[in-house]
Amino acid sequence: MIDQFGRRITYLRISVIDKCNLRCLYCMPHGWVNRSRMVDLLTNDELVELAGIFAELGIEKIRLTGGEPLLRPGLVELVSRLSKIPGIRQVAMSTNGVLLKRHARALKDAGLSRVNVSLDTLSSEKFSLITGMDYWQEVVDGILEAKAAGLEPVKLNTVLMKGVNDDEILSLVDFAIAQELSLRFIEWMPTNPWVDVEREGKFLSNEVGKACVEERYCLQPDEADPHSPARSFRIEGTQTRVGFINPLSNLFCARCNRVRLKVTGRIKTCLHGREELDLKAMLRESMPREAIKRQIATTVFLRPEQHFLNRSDVAHQDFVMTHVGG
Repeated sequence: MIDQFGRRITYLRISVIDKCNLRCLYCMPHGWVNRSRMVDLLTNDELVELAGIFAELGIEKIRLTGGEPLLRPGLVELVSRLSKIPGIRQVAMSTNGVLLKRHARALKDAGLSRVNVSLDTLSSEKFSLITGMDYWQEVVDGILEAKAAGLEPVKLNTVLMKGVNDDEILSLVDFAIAQELSLRFIEWMPTNPWVDVEREGKFLSNEVGKACVEERYCLQPDEADPHSPARSFRIEGTQTRVGFINPLSNLFCARCNRVRLKVTGRIKTCLHGREELDLKAMLRESMPREAIKRQIATTVFLRPEQHFLNRSDVAHQDFVMTHVGG
């Protein structure tokens, strides 16, 4: 698939569940309750069927997201089926890591290639403050088990927050180096008004984070993946890469090659764009496969040139991240 700006779309992020076992302050609004039911979500058969359709349209990489994907019943079997779809070269997953230790080896055996794990702090007390739960040790154990199982490279994702974890930037880098992991710092982006109450005063540009890392380490540019949203660097003298995802301060839309499939069956051609086709309805109405493919290709072609986070005249605070898939 090619969009109207000549970008080739090869990467599909699939949200497999819209529930989470953490309540991170940058993700889930305070007091928010998810009332969705499994019957409202795509079944495993429907997820596999749609992934096959996207593969026929040129998708080569799938990343499973949530919510927390490890809460999805039958996830290991789903990974196995997705990894066998012709044309799919990689199945990856983003997770909060809480349940990763018990599932890492089974997922690797099923065909999962790699994982990204959220880790915003090396302090168990601060972890509880950020996530609302006391699972820090479980997450760290999951990270180490994923590496041992061969789900490499294991990438850590850290949302930078002023006055919360900005004093841990170098400690997190040191941890990644010691464990031979990759690390990416992410700017806290707007999602909806309730989460933005927490964001007020806590936003920290990744330029600050990068400058902090450079005080101790020499960073060598590393553009192994030209489509990555992160500006990536090798840390000289180590096996670690550090990346900076800057959706606000350094727009990366020109190299974006991804679309998203929500677990409700709707697709989003841009994380911060409107929801598009309802593919679940098309499947359940028995629309012919070729007709579904044409609808997807047409919708993807019309993707916007860039997100509108930096435009005050466009309302973008319109979703809860667990519903969309991180």
